[in-house]
Amino acid sequence: MLLTLLLALPLRADKTLRGKLRTAATAKSENVPPAAETAFDTICAPAADRVRLSGYDKPLGSRVESLFVSNSLGTGISEIEITLDYTDMQGRTLHQAVRRVRADIPSGTTRRIQFPSWDTQNSFYYRHSRRPRTANVTPYDVSCKVNSCVTLPMTTETK
Repeated sequence: MLLTLLLALPLRADKTLRGKLRTAATAKSENVPPAAETAFDTICAPAADRVRLSGYDKPLGSRVESLFVSNSLGTGISEIEITLDYTDMQGRTLHQAVRRVRADIPSGTTRRIQFPSWDTQNSFYYRHSRRPRTANVTPYDVSCKVNSCVTLPMTTETK
């Protein structure tokens, strides 16, 4: 019997909890509503009329591009993924980029987002920007679309 006890001793799990720490099963609060326990961020591909992009800008000397995001979803957005297609004035593709931008955009609001420019050598300017006096720069056009966005969990106040 002593031999069995000595052999079973190393198989017993180590107690790693210290102080007032509790296991996950006992740490569950009774005050938390069930909906809040299961609410997670959600990645969605919204309809074009629910998340709208507008007001793109990138002056010639700028290292960042910016645009406005209007959120018509029923919940806030914490991150957005967009595809930008850059073309010259003849419609030829210059570049395509997919950007994932963190943004705090509450429901029903519009916020400006910024991200690094694709034009690292400052040789292009957006056709709706002010025409630069510098020679040898090329105008371009851009089209943007929302691929997906990470929505915030719905709280009991927004339901």
